[in-house]
Amino acid sequence: MRLPTRLDRYPAKMVSHLARNLVNRYACDAERILDPFCGSGAVLLAAQENAVPSTGVDINPLAGLFSRIKLFGFDPVVAMDLASELIEKAKNSENKWPIKWEAKSYWFTAGTIIKFEKLRQASRTMKLCDTNEGVAVMLSLALSVRLCSKADQRSPKPFISKLARSARKGRHFDPYQQCLSVLSGLGHLFGVRRSDLGSRFILADVATGHSLRDSVGLHSHVITSPPYINAQDYFRNFKLELHVLEGVLPFDVKSICDRFIGTERGALLDCVSQEVRNRNRKQIQGLVELEKRDMRKASIVHRYFHDMARAFDAISPCISPGGSFILVCGDNLVGGLRIPTWEVLGRMLNTRGFRLYDRFRDRISDRLLAPKRTGHKGLIKEEVVSAFRLS
Repeated sequence: MRLPTRLDRYPAKMVSHLARNLVNRYACDAERILDPFCGSGAVLLAAQENAVPSTGVDINPLAGLFSRIKLFGFDPVVAMDLASELIEKAKNSENKWPIKWEAKSYWFTAGTIIKFEKLRQASRTMKLCDTNEGVAVMLSLALSVRLCSKADQRSPKPFISKLARSARKGRHFDPYQQCLSVLSGLGHLFGVRRSDLGSRFILADVATGHSLRDSVGLHSHVITSPPYINAQDYFRNFKLELHVLEGVLPFDVKSICDRFIGTERGALLDCVSQEVRNRNRKQIQGLVELEKRDMRKASIVHRYFHDMARAFDAISPCISPGGSFILVCGDNLVGGLRIPTWEVLGRMLNTRGFRLYDRFRDRISDRLLAPKRTGHKGLIKEEVVSAFRLS
């Protein structure tokens, strides 16, 4: 089942058929599957369909909405009643909870902003995230944000193109109507209560170095596709939604905007030791030349592998002895330098006691997706699936 982008707008997500393939091939008898970079929950849904309990972890609060819906489902009738109640509260109230973002008027018309701010205020009184149906309403609200913006609807990264200016200028996009429409679509996909397998989602940053084991416990399998280096700016792709939902969900934008792995923002090298930089230079051919040519882009690479090393340090204790780590990753192109990210990450796992026992390649062109996109010719042509076992 290919999920419509309108209802599963998440950048660089694992395609559903690959997630099912990985669970069937490596983990159909798993005791519990961990996806520490779960995104919109493709692996979690595949595990759920195989009656395997799972744990999803991600830094992005929107990932929690996607993952909880895919894990638990919801009653579409109850959810639609909740959404209607939310909208009526917003319509009948003069109170607004302002969006704390100076750029909001660039992306939304004044009328759209008022409606979103009224929805924010109304949602505060309803404790929507306490139930599966409320989570579905929150996800429909989140997915309505981009649809109601002035942004070009074709790209995962929000920008206002010439086409968008021509097609969307002066039009009012109604969050009330879009929320109900999106919720109806979600109901057709996930509108059934799923068996309680004890699965869960945890909002966390696995690269902080904190003990992930204390939060998630032991798992027999890890199946995950880590973030890419600078290929998808996860914060920028979700900045519209995150600014609208800030405070409605338990997060604030400033606390997470520079913490997404693979980021190009912030003081990238402040936390990266000289030892790590020297190791990266030895492992990645051409990195020294990239430093001379474009230090900022080289800093992105250094920071990425620093963060991934910390993430692997946190994930490794969560895997039972003899457990499997299934890594899905491709190459990355940064500043003209093609980096074998999958190979470098594989070596990191090897130094942590994981031994490769299977590998295959999954070509992007086989996924019914265009291998070339405007301005991004073949950035990622294929992904490599590497199966490791903890010795």
